[in-house]
Amino acid sequence: MKKCLNPLIKIMSLYLLFSQVTLADTNYNQAKKLLDAGEILPLEQIITKISKQSSEYILEIELEINDNMPLYEIEFIDRHSKVWELKVNAKTGEVIERKLDD
Repeated sequence: MKKCLNPLIKIMSLYLLFSQVTLADTNYNQAKKLLDAGEILPLEQIITKISKQSSEYILEIELEINDNMPLYEIEFIDRHSKVWELKVNAKTGEVIERKLDD
């Protein structure tokens, strides 16, 4: 049974790896289209804006579309080693939500 699971695990790992690459490429293409259309602000502007509010280290940034509103979801760590999550309106740069990440 152990020998049967090993190839299956390899196949599933490859599937997950390639699906993530495709997802990242899709997100990049979507972000580029929205940026070119003027629907979202450049990420550099968002980072500059939130950096003025505090001095944290960014861990991860994702672009999401929720109810037809583009949002940057930004995870960062503060100087007390706590992980926070910001939701920022990608069109206006307005911080919509700031919460401690679980």
